This record gives sequence, C-alpha cells and structure tokens, in this order.
Amino acid sequence: MTRGLPAHLGALLTPQAYPHAVDTIELIETHISWVLLTGPFAYKIKRPVRYAFVDLRSPERRSFCCTEEVRLNRRFAPELYLEVCEVTAREGEARIGGDGPVIERAVRMRQFRREDELDRLLAAAKIEPAELETFGRDLASTHSGLPVAPSSQTRGQGDVVCAGVLENLKQCAQAAAIMGNRLPFDALSRPFTRMLAAAQPWMNARLQAGRVRECHGDLHCRNVVRLGARLVAFDCIEFDPELRWIDVADEIAFLLADLEARGGRRHAHAFFQGYLDRSGDFQACRVLTPYKVHRALVRAKVAALDASNATDIGAFERARTEHRGYVSHAMHTLAPSKPMLILMVGLSGSGKTWLAGDLAPHLGAVHLRSDLERKRLSGLAEQARSASAIAEGLYAPDVSARVYEHLAHCVADVLGGGYTVIVDAAFLRREQRARFRELAAALDVELHVLHCHAPAGLLRTRIRERALRGTDASEADLSVLTWQQAHQDPLHSDEGFAIIDVDTGAGAPIAEVLRGLAATPESTSPPRLSAV
Repeated sequence: MTRGLPAHLGALLTPQAYPHAVDTIELIETHISWVLLTGPFAYKIKRPVRYAFVDLRSPERRSFCCTEEVRLNRRFAPELYLEVCEVTAREGEARIGGDGPVIERAVRMRQFRREDELDRLLAAAKIEPAELETFGRDLASTHSGLPVAPSSQTRGQGDVVCAGVLENLKQCAQAAAIMGNRLPFDALSRPFTRMLAAAQPWMNARLQAGRVRECHGDLHCRNVVRLGARLVAFDCIEFDPELRWIDVADEIAFLLADLEARGGRRHAHAFFQGYLDRSGDFQACRVLTPYKVHRALVRAKVAALDASNATDIGAFERARTEHRGYVSHAMHTLAPSKPMLILMVGLSGSGKTWLAGDLAPHLGAVHLRSDLERKRLSGLAEQARSASAIAEGLYAPDVSARVYEHLAHCVADVLGGGYTVIVDAAFLRREQRARFRELAAALDVELHVLHCHAPAGLLRTRIRERALRGTDASEADLSVLTWQQAHQDPLHSDEGFAIIDVDTGAGAPIAEVLRGLAATPESTSPPRLSAV
C-alpha cells in the first residue's frame, strides 16, 4: 500500500492550502481514507482503493460516500460533522475550497484530541463506567429515531444474517493463516453454528418487531470519542448499506465485545445497563452472545488486515497480538454460562435499588427495575410523576399484575440469553414471588431472594431524601410505605427458594451477599447478613 498523499494532493500538507489559519498539519491514513488534521478542523478524503468490501476507485463513488458520511454521522454526532467541501487545483496545487477545477471532495469535521477517543481513554484509565452508562442511554435514544427496515426485506432475516456471520468466520480463519496466527476454527465453528441456529428465530422476530434499523454499523472503541462531557459515536459505515442495516442488538454487541476484549468489563456492563434502561429492549439478550462472538471476529479480521499492511515489525506484532486477543475473547464468549435469577424483596426505602445497582456489575447481571418498567408500560418518562393514589391509577392491582407479568417476560429474555438478572421490585405478595419461582424452575436456573430491610426510621428518612432529590423513578412516599407495611405477605421459608436476609441499615454488604449467593444455591434457610 502506498503511503502518504499522491502528488496531485501533496500541497494539502502546506498551511496555505486552507481557508483558515493552520500551524501544523498531521496526516493519518486509514484503510479507505486520508485524514488531514489542521488544528480547528479535520479533512477526510476517500482513497481510490478497492477491497473485497468496498470499491472507491471512481471519483463519483468517492463523492457520494463523502455526502453519505456527513448525512449518516449527523445522526450520532451532529456537532462533529460540518459539510462536504471541494478540493480544487490552482496552478497545479491542491487547496480546500477556491474556484479552480474540482479534483476531489472532502468531509470537513471539527477536530478533536485523539487522546479523547474511547480506546485511548480506557488504556489510560481516564474514563469511568458512568460515562458509558450515559452513552448507552444516549445511543438508545438515537436508535429509537433511526429508519426501520421493512419486515419484508432480506436485511436482518435470520438465515441471511447467520450465513454472513459464518462467512466472516471463514474469512477470519483465512486472515489468521496469512499472518501466521492460528484460528481454532473447528472449536469455534461447531458451538457457534449451534448458537446461531438457536438464535435465528429470535432474529426473525426482531426484524418483524422493527429492531433492524439503519444503524452506525462500526461501533467499536476507536469510533467513540469524548466531546466535552459526553461520549459520541463517529465514523459510521457509509460505503455499504448492508453493513449498517442491522439489528440494534448487533450494534451494541460490537461495542460490548470491544470493551470486554480491552479489559473494560465494568465499562461494558454500564453501557449495556444504560442502553437497556432507556430502550427496554431486554429481548436483545436473546441474540447478543452470537453477535458478540461475530463482532470479536470482525475486529480480529481487521487486526489481521492491519498486520498485512504493517510497515515495521513493531506494528506487525501489535496487530498480531490484538488479533489473538479478539480470537481469545470470541472463544471465551462462546463458553456456556450458568445464569441466576435474583429477586430483591422489601419495602420502599429498604435499599433494594441501591444494593441491586452495586451488585449487578459484580455479577455481570442485568438490573431490571419495576419502577422503570411500570412507567415504560404506561408511556411515561422515567422521572415523570403519575399523581396516582395508593392502589389506584398506575398502582392499581390490575396494573401491578401486568407489570409483574411483563417483568417475567423480560426475565425470560435475559436468562434465555445467558445473563443473570436481578429483579428489583417490592414482591410484597406471595403469589408474585411464586410466579418467579415457577419461572426459575421452568428455565432450570438458580433462584435467590435477597430480603432487604432497615430500621423503620431509616426507611422514612430514605424515602423523604429520595423525594427531595426528585431524580428517581420511584413515586413511593411515606403513605405508600405505611400501606405496604399493612398489606405485605411476610417471606416464609416454605416458599421454595433460597433467602438471604440483608440488613441495609449500615451500608450495602456486597461481599457478604456474594458469599451468600455462592454458598446457598439449593438452601431455603435464610442466612442473616448485616452491613458493617
């Protein structure tokens, strides 16, 4: 591969080629673009290359892709993508803008610090999981507004998706052989094929439900950047619509696989939880694991391409090591899982949500909140107030019954995908708890109940403080607490599940709870855990 700008564009490496002040110019070369960093702005020019996945040899195609890049990326980062501008020639020298003959087109972007790209932030330990949670919520909101694929088309159909995924596995094996790495093809292929076959009906169901959309298509860590106080996605797939018309689960699987392969397990969990909290798409869990394996192999294939294009032994070895890491992560993701169902039981203010939120990252668990799902089913925003009286409106018995049945369906989706799930609800009625005990038995998973409680005065204090903050989905006030105390069915050891009794009065005893979960898979006797 030829390095550097071709002769007719060479003048773009000089400050006078730009219509604004430029101190220094840096050239970055990707597989399909030249990117010129000038200080305030970056200019991306498509390279006249041809690969198996893209052909940019014609000027018309390069111009079209520039236009598409701006159009598509403005959905994710409107503050970053500015316009398509002309590259002209004057006296044989290229320049941005001007009135000479147009020789190329470029995407003009606001320049950002490369140190703020997500892969570098992770490597430098300069990003907290909370930023990924916010990004997950933002991405879910963006996804909700993207064009939906017609259910009659082939994009997103299970057989088409699975055929493409298995073809990528073959290409990954070929790339590994070329660079001298070994891909355990048989060890990957057999379980992967079985997993894809099981997921195929769910892929079809998701296409029918409108979950296949015109997405980003290339959502890995190097394509996410911190702008100000928020993360945004950039550099989506513009050159091939087949690569961006995908299930939103495939989209989030890409970033999850990349975060996990880079050692950012807690960051991945936070991103996933934020996405689910905003989208409510718990069915994505049904197909997430095969998509994660696929995306890890996509990154492995890209690493192999980087190795084949490396100009020095250091770059080659870095790409080779990266390739091995992604393949290893794909193998790890394929390993069978043993998910658990955990119910948080207790009165308002007993610390259920607090404890569940702390516990979920330790277990890699999905935190499913009844308060959020009740609002979602009623079409209300997370922090909206329904002004419902006790046991009426949003909290009427028939509405609560629908909420708990909805939670059961969500639990089945999460467990069906191999993820542990923590259900954060009051579970005051014995029949509510029995429904989930039966579900755990039907799905053959361990069931644990965490009975959260605290002194009555502390319950009231927590409820008052939560109301003052006004940032929580719960609408429970002191009158609700009084009603709950009078109408609860106390937990009893004959209910047929393990009970871990947790006093949250002095803190969240995570270590003790984890030990209790590990020690009592079959027990129905309630060990007592007190926060210290």
